[in-house]
Amino acid sequence: MVSKDELQLEQLKQWNDITQAKGFLAADFLLWLWYYIESDQNPSRFQLPNDPQEYLVKLWIEDRLVLESDDAKAHVHTLKGGEPSRSIEAESALQTGKGVKEVKLGLHIDPYGDFFCMMSAKDLAPKGITIPAPAIAGDGGSLQRPSLAYRLKMTEILTETLDVVFRRFMEARIAEDWWNKTWPAIQTWIDQRGHSETHLH
Repeated sequence: MVSKDELQLEQLKQWNDITQAKGFLAADFLLWLWYYIESDQNPSRFQLPNDPQEYLVKLWIEDRLVLESDDAKAHVHTLKGGEPSRSIEAESALQTGKGVKEVKLGLHIDPYGDFFCMMSAKDLAPKGITIPAPAIAGDGGSLQRPSLAYRLKMTEILTETLDVVFRRFMEARIAEDWWNKTWPAIQTWIDQRGHSETHLH
């Protein structure tokens, strides 16, 4: 039987492995995430750690998308407002080989509601987090300020969901068919997305 200390050490090792993987593969993940968002796999059901329930999660790119080239000049395209991932500028940047540097991500996690955060190719740490407002009314019907416990719980649900999505990416990334199936599919998506309407949410 595994002791509590051994279990905690194993969980810490997994967390450290994920952190290192995020540092190495952040740019690849953000490109894959954009592809995944526009695929028929979205929405999907995800199971969070230590929770037997599956949650239906729908993802989309919100109102900020930053694309950057890998060359020495490092040309940066910052797209804001509306649905920037559908813009002609975004399509052109993708087709000329620019990668995703930063994205504002939206997630609808059923039954909790809509979450938002910024993610950067630097480390994938979610920043500027927005959580769903609690359905709790105070005197006179006014909404009460969320409690610290509620905010911590919602933030935990968001970060755990992001980690599960990253694990799904890692499963695809280390699979034997990444280079002969998944990566060509991403390249085809880049080539074709300008010729058909995409639906993010």
